[in-house]
Amino acid sequence: EQVNPSVVNIATATVVEVHDFYDTLLREFYGVSRPAQRREEPDSIGSGVIVDEDGHILTNFHVLRRATRVQVKLWDGRIYEADPLVYTPQKDVALLKLRAKPGEKFKAIKFAKDDDLLLGETVLALGDPYGLGGSVTRGILSSKNRRPTSGNEPLSAQDWLQTDADINPGNSGGPLINLRGELIGINVAVYRQGQGMGVGFAIPVKQISSALAEFFTPEVTDALW
Repeated sequence: EQVNPSVVNIATATVVEVHDFYDTLLREFYGVSRPAQRREEPDSIGSGVIVDEDGHILTNFHVLRRATRVQVKLWDGRIYEADPLVYTPQKDVALLKLRAKPGEKFKAIKFAKDDDLLLGETVLALGDPYGLGGSVTRGILSSKNRRPTSGNEPLSAQDWLQTDADINPGNSGGPLINLRGELIGINVAVYRQGQGMGVGFAIPVKQISSALAEFFTPEVTDALW
């Protein structure tokens, strides 16, 4: 109940050019080219979590990849356009900003301490699986990240939290929380083999805090320049 107002559904769309048969004939035989028609196609549906009251949202980078338009739906049904601000493919974390009215505030999630994780503790995964609407699944913390980070190489399953809480397509970018309602990770992937039980993964809050520190420091613009 405390966290649901901070969880959002993210829908993305990509603009594609559409060419019909007559366009090809005109171009090849008469050297005439008409302006290409453009059409928006739904690209992916994922989840996200509000991290401050001004409307900044964290999600996975792979949810936003190739997106030309991002639409965010809040728990109470409100829909906003959002602008991707910055991302880090290495950690698979991206930051969005809602296009809200001046002075409009949003419910932000609380962060757990970086290393406040106990093996076997109960955890909850929130998100929007398959675009069906907000849902909550329960599991335990099966494993903490297994190795220290090394440079700028992409993170993998060895760096993530592992849980047996169900994480399905669409849950990506949603929060993994403890029973105090604090963010301990961002849901990122699920591994399935045959018909066995799913093994879910989440980016640890320590990596999320590190990414946010990079996002909100002025020096990040140096790399862009």
